Amino acid sequence: MDINPFTFGNPIRDPARFYGREAELRQIVSRLLSSAHESTSIVGERRIGKTSLLLHLSESGVAGRLGLVPDRFCLIYIDFQGLTDITPHRFWQRVLRKMSRSICQPELLPEITALEARDSIDLFDLEDLCEAISASGLTVVLLLDEFEYITQNPNFSPDFFGGLRALAIHHDLPLVTATRRELVDLCHSDEIKGSPFFNIFANVVLRPFDPDQASGMVDGYLVKTGLEFSDREKELLHSLGGGHPFFIQIAGYYLIEAKERGFTGDQLIHRVISDFEGQADPHFQYLWTHCTESEKISLLAVIALSRQKPSKKSLPSVENLAQVYPRARLDVPELLKRGLLVAHPEMEGCCQVLSSSLERWIGVEISASSESEETQTTADEWLRSGGGELVEPVRHALPRFKKKYWPLIGTIMKELSFELAGAATYEFLIKMLV
Repeated sequence: MDINPFTFGNPIRDPARFYGREAELRQIVSRLLSSAHESTSIVGERRIGKTSLLLHLSESGVAGRLGLVPDRFCLIYIDFQGLTDITPHRFWQRVLRKMSRSICQPELLPEITALEARDSIDLFDLEDLCEAISASGLTVVLLLDEFEYITQNPNFSPDFFGGLRALAIHHDLPLVTATRRELVDLCHSDEIKGSPFFNIFANVVLRPFDPDQASGMVDGYLVKTGLEFSDREKELLHSLGGGHPFFIQIAGYYLIEAKERGFTGDQLIHRVISDFEGQADPHFQYLWTHCTESEKISLLAVIALSRQKPSKKSLPSVENLAQVYPRARLDVPELLKRGLLVAHPEMEGCCQVLSSSLERWIGVEISASSESEETQTTADEWLRSGGGELVEPVRHALPRFKKKYWPLIGTIMKELSFELAGAATYEFLIKMLV
């Protein structure tokens, strides 16, 4: 049986299968190659490719081609996922153990292993080791994945981050961290949030691929298979994946599987969509539940505008979105950064939901099925009990939505400025939410 070239679930480890992120790699590497050996914070939503990027950078052949030659740079990858009870001592033991396995200067190994074996490791010890490493002409780079398990851990005090900052900027120990949100937003206390530790980083945000990058990845995976995708099949991948590498991988995997099982035409399309939704929907659920209430409203406003008759007022620009929902000016940049919204490929200055598959999921998520639909009596009782007088104009629409979203609809009624020409309140909600 031929091996499916598309994979999902695990990060990309084979450099030959890594696509895109050229600009991001260039920025990270240029900071490492600078005279100051500067640090970088990689920020991106779950499954966007942070781990794959760090692993790609840590591969010696890749690092060497980028200018991080092994006799001058030692890149050490450490994953902190799930380590909720780690302590500073265990942190440095892990770093030193990884360093002892990776260091290319054998004469440094005794000092590293001796420090690792100590019952306590203080900042002076670490400074001495870093100075010895630097004197040998080597720069150790720590690639710290899931670093929020450190910044959100109360075992790590401001002194720890102050010491790590000193090592990074004064003792030649640059850091490349990867987190779901910006570091300063992932702290366990205001005292940590105010630490100067965070001002040593430049942020590199991982977003979905643009159409050319997405096509390049798909075509690259097909090269050695002898397979080709039709224009309709390529459009299906774009519709389902929306430029997000993880979702493109899922769609590509099930497209190959369906073709090998003999599906063709409409049956092929339906089979791929069904299999894709089974895998992708839990991830859409995660993205949605990690949105604020305001971000959910902004997403719904984007959907609403996209469903209006095309006009100057209905273009999904920030200006038009702010006319519908004023807080969209704040939400849209964050949703673009997280990849739930992407730049519209044909309308400059406009945005759209990541993919038609995510838009479909949102509609299904907030809509009540015929089996779960509440009665009008229940809706009226909810209104009388304090559900919100602002929802009264659309009381007859409430049963069409899951009850848990009635408070969100109430917020929409309170917050939205209904500026869309010709859209009555009731009609607007139905177009937006169904």
